[in-house]
Amino acid sequence: MKNLKTYLFITLMSSLCLTAQTKDTKKADKHFSRFEYVKAAEAYNKLVDAGKADTYVYKQLADSYYNIFNTEAAEKWYSKALENSQDAEIIYRYSQMLKANGKYEASNEQMSKFASMRPADDRAVAFNRNPNYLEKIVEKGKKFNVQNLDINSEESDFGGTLNGNTLYITSARNQNRRTYGWNQQPYLDLYAVTKNTDGSFQEPMLMNDEINTKYHEGLVSFSPDGKTMYFSRESYFEKDFEKDSISKTRYSQLYLFKATKLGSDWDTIESLSLNSENYSVKNPSVSADGKTLYFASNMPGGFGQFDIYKAPINEDGTIGEPENLGQKVNTEGQEMFPYISSNNTIYFSSDGHLGLGGLDVFYTKEIDGKMAPIRNVGIPVNSNADDFAFAIDEETEEGFVSSNREGGKGSDDVYAIKKLQPLCDVLIIATVIDDETGESISAASVSLNDADGNNMVSKQSDENGVAEFIIECEQNAEIEAVMEGYSSNKVTISGTNDEEFEVQIALQPIEKLIVADRIELEPIYFDFDKANITTKAAFELDKLVQIMNKYPDMVVDVFSHTDSRGPAAYNEGLSDRRAKTTVQYVISKGIDEARISGSGKGENEPKVDCSSGCTEDEHQLNRRSEFIIVSGGPGMQ
Repeated sequence: MKNLKTYLFITLMSSLCLTAQTKDTKKADKHFSRFEYVKAAEAYNKLVDAGKADTYVYKQLADSYYNIFNTEAAEKWYSKALENSQDAEIIYRYSQMLKANGKYEASNEQMSKFASMRPADDRAVAFNRNPNYLEKIVEKGKKFNVQNLDINSEESDFGGTLNGNTLYITSARNQNRRTYGWNQQPYLDLYAVTKNTDGSFQEPMLMNDEINTKYHEGLVSFSPDGKTMYFSRESYFEKDFEKDSISKTRYSQLYLFKATKLGSDWDTIESLSLNSENYSVKNPSVSADGKTLYFASNMPGGFGQFDIYKAPINEDGTIGEPENLGQKVNTEGQEMFPYISSNNTIYFSSDGHLGLGGLDVFYTKEIDGKMAPIRNVGIPVNSNADDFAFAIDEETEEGFVSSNREGGKGSDDVYAIKKLQPLCDVLIIATVIDDETGESISAASVSLNDADGNNMVSKQSDENGVAEFIIECEQNAEIEAVMEGYSSNKVTISGTNDEEFEVQIALQPIEKLIVADRIELEPIYFDFDKANITTKAAFELDKLVQIMNKYPDMVVDVFSHTDSRGPAAYNEGLSDRRAKTTVQYVISKGIDEARISGSGKGENEPKVDCSSGCTEDEHQLNRRSEFIIVSGGPGMQ
């Protein structure tokens, strides 16, 4: 799969190659320039054995192993290259190989060096902002089940895309193809795999010669009706390539094509207008409405090596002008393998965002023209190897991911995935403070409630007054804090896609609710024509209980009022039932019945005279409960 990842790295390092090449390195450099990394590594190793190695040879040897994902060898030779060099990009790659080999502490040390050398680099900015990112990724836990598929071969297999009951993969298993020098495996072809009713798969079948050529074919995506297939192919087939005048090496690009389904097979191959002999376009993904094509490209004007783009698919099937997804998605590294799901979540792989090693799968969503925070999908979809070509059916919560992780059957394998729990979540960081002093309150009872006020989980605030909760993205909720000696409070949280959301809950000392001879609570709401205590009413009445517990001699009268709508006699009866239900609730919380009484006033004592008509807000003012301190309050004799 590395052969489809990038050619740009070779170009980026070309200035170093040109200044460091010697007669001794000529043979190895020729293999390297032709992307024949296996043979290049053999040749550079011979120079090491002959004592003719220097920083350049060590770097080239490390890069050769990097490109075929021999992480241990790449780590060894990057380390050697850095003995006499402090090149920032080498340090970055060294940190990536350390991470791929599970040496996270050492990897972070190298990332710190890289960040100090290139503080404005997106990769450095992200690391400095979140140096403990590895722990956070792992702590989120296992969101998916991942299973290696039986259809994988000993060669490279990747890119599972379902169209109906047929799975399409890219594979290097065709031994009739020429061997590709990059990894000494056959050129890549597209295969169709029938899915059985029991969920198993039949033997992969090579697609027809209209689709497959003697060159590489890559990932596929389909129009919503399944009749148009988009796929990538090397530009050699179009006879588009550049030839190095010295090495005679031919350099191709990756192009995108579309095929039309005729009967049960594919035909009528068309090159997309996005293609250019000056850059590559690859990894197509069509939106669920069929109106947008997402892809990866190293076209000029991007932010890094490969970036994610989108382009409109016009009604006549032509492709409009491409648009870069922006710097929030794209980094100085590589962003590839976009997948746009049915709910418009954008999944992609990147080695520029903070991950576990190699390419990791990330996701985001465009909301009101802006990208939500970029999130790592986490373990076990991501590993310390390359994880890419993620695709999922949001309804069945099943899909595929490809990886060259340890334990696979070949260099890259296709894995089936099944979502176990919601992927997108928000960390709520709630801090409880004293409303007067601003100081944090520890040991407060902090509860996470759903949008209807139902408690989901409760915990105590820590020594810093903090309690943390995790909720799903775009989920409304409320945080409630209760502390002895304070008036309880709650804060509503509107659904968000932010990775973290901080909220303060200020608690007033409970005596602040006592104003003269009254206890001022928020309105006690009842359901229409009902007298039972609701969740919201209970929250306010608990404050009354707290005050009466603090002042054990306090005696309270409760008066319930209605608005003037409806028969007066009915309103008086309803208000009396509500007053008595309120009293019963307080008694149920341990307050002696001799200390509280209640009665209904109906519509007899309005705050607002509605004889000439009232607004809804004015009617609301009249529908109220009053809590009068008869005796035993602060300052009362």
